[in-house]
Amino acid sequence: MKSKQHIQQEVEKTLGSLDNIGRAEANPFLFTRIKAALKKEERSAWGQAIGFMARPAVAVATIFLVLLINFAVFFTARQQSTDEEQQQLYASEYFSNPTISDYDNAINE
Repeated sequence: MKSKQHIQQEVEKTLGSLDNIGRAEANPFLFTRIKAALKKEERSAWGQAIGFMARPAVAVATIFLVLLINFAVFFTARQQSTDEEQQQLYASEYFSNPTISDYDNAINE
């Protein structure tokens, strides 16, 4: 084990090394370079597109447009299915092939 005097000398030596320490200086143009790099990223096409889509008015308009398209597709598909059902009913009623039982019924009546 080291003696107390040796430990005290090491502590004094360590604290003495901090006496002449100064404030760290950065490159004077560092902040300007960082700002320029951030502006360059904002000017990219993706950055502009994301910035445009993030606007509340654009987001609300997009949601409204998607809902409008969904309603249009829903009602159009529903109308087409109703038309198809009517066409099938018409075709089955007027263009069905008569069967033998239909002839028998017609003769007996």
